[in-house]
Amino acid sequence: MISFPRTFTNVICGVLASVALSTSAAQAADKTPAQMTIGMIPGGDPKKESEQGIVLAQALQTRLGIPVNMYISKNYAGLVEAMKNKKVDFAFFSSSTYVFAEKQAQAKVLLKKVWHEPYYYSAIIVPTSSKIKKLEDLKGKRVAFVDEQSSSGYLYPKMALRNKKIEDKDIKVQFTGNHQASIKALESKEVDAAAVFSDDEKGKQGAWIKFGDPKTKVRILWMSAPIPNDPFCVRQDFYDEYPKVTHDMMFALIDILEQSSEKNTYSEILGSRDLMPATSKQYDPVREMVKALNIELKP
Repeated sequence: MISFPRTFTNVICGVLASVALSTSAAQAADKTPAQMTIGMIPGGDPKKESEQGIVLAQALQTRLGIPVNMYISKNYAGLVEAMKNKKVDFAFFSSSTYVFAEKQAQAKVLLKKVWHEPYYYSAIIVPTSSKIKKLEDLKGKRVAFVDEQSSSGYLYPKMALRNKKIEDKDIKVQFTGNHQASIKALESKEVDAAAVFSDDEKGKQGAWIKFGDPKTKVRILWMSAPIPNDPFCVRQDFYDEYPKVTHDMMFALIDILEQSSEKNTYSEILGSRDLMPATSKQYDPVREMVKALNIELKP
């Protein structure tokens, strides 16, 4: 078991990690919540996300003077449900999950992450030695996807395959839960191809570079159009009740990332470069994709 300082508990899937701090001074100055909870999805490296969540919670509560909890959902849909049920006040969603959360959980977008560009991409990759040369060759093959609500890890690739008359029933679909697991499945030859993110359109900052074995060589079979980066959102009723706290949270996150001497300290959660203001309209291309696929969020 990993030990953490007395004021912290481990961040685990579906469990709150409470960070205790006296709030009397903060509550005396303005109307503030007794505590705040930030939700995350297990998109990349769950272990690093958990570790970084505790560090981020400590930094935020020190700045804001309000106890901060971190909540890592077991899956993408679970985070939408958590916001809908008011278990989380803020959340880092994937672009497609945000589209559902906006409708079902009154999610209001505030910021978006930036790794290398304001956008990222979806890629389908295969080993360099693979005989798979085009999307049509994936028929009957084993393909690793991340989650049914993952933009780059399922929905955008699904659209690309559908455009080639390939449905899920035509391939052997395997959901891994996160991008790192999809890369590992490809490296261990459990699957013939994997759909994962790339932070640039040339694949120099792809998930296979971040999580993969440097000795393993892959080839990009397909690359998507740009996808708006993952948004940071607040629950609308929380924003209505605590507008100042919400804006303080936004600025605190921006400052923490900008002032961090080592950007990798929060890279799994905040991205590696910037946090930028975002608007709902920026996610219109994602809405169009979701509409075209005619999909629903499954708990």
